[in-house]
Amino acid sequence: MTRRLLTACAAALALAGVGAAGAEPFSAGPSNASATTAILGGIDVASDTDGFHATRLRAGGLYPYVSYFDYAGVALQATRYSQAGWDRDATGVVGLWRRQDPRTLAGIDAKAGVVQVAGHTRAIGDATWSLRPATDTGVELIAAGDLVETQKAIERGIAYGLFAASVEHTFAERFTAIGFAGWQPFTDGNDRRQLRARLIWQAVPAWGLTTEFRWRQYSSSKDDVGGAYFNPDRYRQWVGALSMRRHTGSWTLSGALGAGRETIDGSDTHPVRMAELRAEGALSGNLRLVAYATYNRSTSYVDAPDYSYRQAGVTLIRAF
Repeated sequence: MTRRLLTACAAALALAGVGAAGAEPFSAGPSNASATTAILGGIDVASDTDGFHATRLRAGGLYPYVSYFDYAGVALQATRYSQAGWDRDATGVVGLWRRQDPRTLAGIDAKAGVVQVAGHTRAIGDATWSLRPATDTGVELIAAGDLVETQKAIERGIAYGLFAASVEHTFAERFTAIGFAGWQPFTDGNDRRQLRARLIWQAVPAWGLTTEFRWRQYSSSKDDVGGAYFNPDRYRQWVGALSMRRHTGSWTLSGALGAGRETIDGSDTHPVRMAELRAEGALSGNLRLVAYATYNRSTSYVDAPDYSYRQAGVTLIRAF
């Protein structure tokens, strides 16, 4: 459940595709590993140029835990939102289930639960079912939901859902295209129809270096949301990016830098900038770390000049 999912984590949730355009993820170990118990803990912090801050803590247990790609469990989480003397807490519980092929990521990765905020109970989570019908083709079915993270939206308990599907296909070994279509309903009666696309060229496969073109658009059904969040009738964005993904021992390191433009209601345009870093691997035989950081300059749920936000987080899993 990441902050401002539709922009900062659009690539991770909706456009990653199965197996990340042919790049094989780190293998967690032999498939015949015995099940054990594990604990997890994590922190995620985010802030933006509008002075909005969010800090999320999560802790829980996993059983059975076979590997980083095969486990089930439950976690408690608490989030503190604050802005200019205002603050709110959101607490909840989340179920976790992951069963994926570590080589292709085919399978299910799901988190689902509920949170309490400002007297409202809302469903949260994200789930991806990845299929690999052919070696060069992948399909993902996606469901997600979270709170709309602005002060007015949190006070009103506004949340959103996302139901989508994406298809990935690799052409001529080094070109991959990904298409995405989704529906995003809000609890205030608004909804959005979303389309996204991504074209990837493996520029230097030996280094894990790729160039990408990312495009997305949406249209909203409701004109007036009471100023709770940024809600144009039509939104479009394109980004050109350079990315890299490398395996070093037990670690997988990845990052991306990109720039582009956004168009709001067909006329108002602004520059877009993005940066992503991620590292995951084993600190020891039983301890695994996932760390990430993102920067995004684009209009999300807040319409403000030169709006941008930052997010960073760390998750640790300790198996016994």
